[in-house]
Amino acid sequence: MKLPIVVDGRIAQPGASQYFRIDAKAGEEIIAAVTARRLQSPLDSVLRIFDSTGRQVAVNDDCEDRGAGLLTHQADSYLQYKAAAKGAYYVQIADAQHNGGPEYAYRLRLSHPQPDFELRVVPSSLNVRAGSNVPVTVYALRRDGFTGEIALKLKDAPQGFALAGAEIPAGEDRVRFTLAVPPNRVDVAMPIQLEGRSEIAGHEVRHIAVPADEKMQAFAWFHLVPESAWMLRVVGAGQARNNIRAAAEKPVRVHPGSPVQIQVLVPPRFSGAVKLALNDPPEGLTIQKVSPAPNGLSVTLAASAGTMKPGMKGNLIVDAFVERPTQPGARQATRRQPLGAIPAIPFEVE
Repeated sequence: MKLPIVVDGRIAQPGASQYFRIDAKAGEEIIAAVTARRLQSPLDSVLRIFDSTGRQVAVNDDCEDRGAGLLTHQADSYLQYKAAAKGAYYVQIADAQHNGGPEYAYRLRLSHPQPDFELRVVPSSLNVRAGSNVPVTVYALRRDGFTGEIALKLKDAPQGFALAGAEIPAGEDRVRFTLAVPPNRVDVAMPIQLEGRSEIAGHEVRHIAVPADEKMQAFAWFHLVPESAWMLRVVGAGQARNNIRAAAEKPVRVHPGSPVQIQVLVPPRFSGAVKLALNDPPEGLTIQKVSPAPNGLSVTLAASAGTMKPGMKGNLIVDAFVERPTQPGARQATRRQPLGAIPAIPFEVE
């Protein structure tokens, strides 16, 4: 069988299986991917690859696909195998429960790796105060071993909208960045689009992120549920941008076990009142101290040597707020008045 090929078939009888022969060279990579349960088939597929002597060299029952929406039983199979020697290899497909019948249909892709990616942007709708920043999460659904960086940008967005930290690092499946909204757009609802770009095999590949919402079923199954459009609504009184931001645009170099300092610029109108807090930080990273500094604040971060590994990359999302008395003249009881997130701060663990 010559690659690539897509086979539409069925396991027509209980206990049956089907085989496909591939003649491969040493080091040649083979992809075997089943789509069945995602097409509403009852098939609980299992894939096996055997060499010319009949020895099993690879097997897979279930493979999780975060793009499968609310599907709870991810029963489709996927294998990526590198041939150890030149010769014939046999791909077997069967039902893991030894079931079969006319409805047990499948689609089997046999090919060499076809690296690619899809994107899911969460949440699917945003309510953002004019002049502020809001955190956004993007998931990369990597296909056939693709591990490259993915640059993110808004597609055909109105003037004044901007992203910070908009890159999914190589090998990472998730990043949080910030979206800045201009101060002069108020009570406006609009669809927007996020585009991801990467270079694959010497060619630029672009994909529009699918809007989605994170949902959980029965405290066990985590889903990214697609929606029809990524919607943004700007609210508020058209106030000026708060302009609280990191002084440097370069990534923060984090050394586990050693403190690292970040300078944050704060406009004079917020001087002495702004407080900062990390928003869903990576495990092992905390704010150790915040001190007054020229033009703003000096933030000391502490990174745990046990949890933060060299090479890890991402963004720090920092919330800014002020504390106000709950009643005029009250000294003890206070409430937080959010000022929004500051632009995402890229970091890298060394």
